[in-house]
Amino acid sequence: MPPKPAAQAVARLRERQVLEERVGILSEAPLFSVLHPVDLQSLAGKFHPIRYRKGDVIFREGEPTERLFLIAEGTVKLSIASPTGQEHMIGVLGRGQIFGELAVIDRGPRAMDARAMEDSRVYALEADVFWTMLESRPALARRLLELMARRLRRADQATQDLVFFDAPTRLARVLLHLAEEHGEQEGEDQAIRITVRVTQEEVAQMIGVTRESANRLISSFAGRGWIDWNDGYPILLHPEALIRRSR
Repeated sequence: MPPKPAAQAVARLRERQVLEERVGILSEAPLFSVLHPVDLQSLAGKFHPIRYRKGDVIFREGEPTERLFLIAEGTVKLSIASPTGQEHMIGVLGRGQIFGELAVIDRGPRAMDARAMEDSRVYALEADVFWTMLESRPALARRLLELMARRLRRADQATQDLVFFDAPTRLARVLLHLAEEHGEQEGEDQAIRITVRVTQEEVAQMIGVTRESANRLISSFAGRGWIDWNDGYPILLHPEALIRRSR
């Protein structure tokens, strides 16, 4: 029995709403925001939605590369593991940010792990589709180069931090970076709330210390009135103090 006209109308409406949501997310994404609205409409229909539960692995280091991802809801952490199995956290990504694109570009295996930090919804784009769009849209290629350069600069900075700065300085720099990427003004004062949840274990991975050391450092910063840990959603109560400590 063919579907009723009302059912078809509802299905078309639902499809249009889904497409509009994807276009909205793409227009917010730093990479894709340079595209013309017509291109955004076309690209939105080529993304495939995937849901991950908290703790789910999205991909692992060494796996073959087939697609890149755009975060619609939730947060994703990127990390690498040392030969001894110690995990080092590379970054925390949220809505509108892409990941997995570097391996798509060089057509090599995954260089790191990606895991959902909370229940997340992401959109996946096949590598061949991305390459087709990239080759025909110079603005997209330029923006990609800009974002890659920024990411490489941050990776170089993180490496230098581990070599040249002590643990308290590294913690101050990580908190400020999280505030830049995921911060919101808290009230009418200068306080900044980080909107993604990070555990003390994850902070330890980011600054290259044990969890116990990270706990002591966080307690020290809180005791000085610089931060409120806020159950893993840190509030930077005095960002200027952290800026001074980060130098």
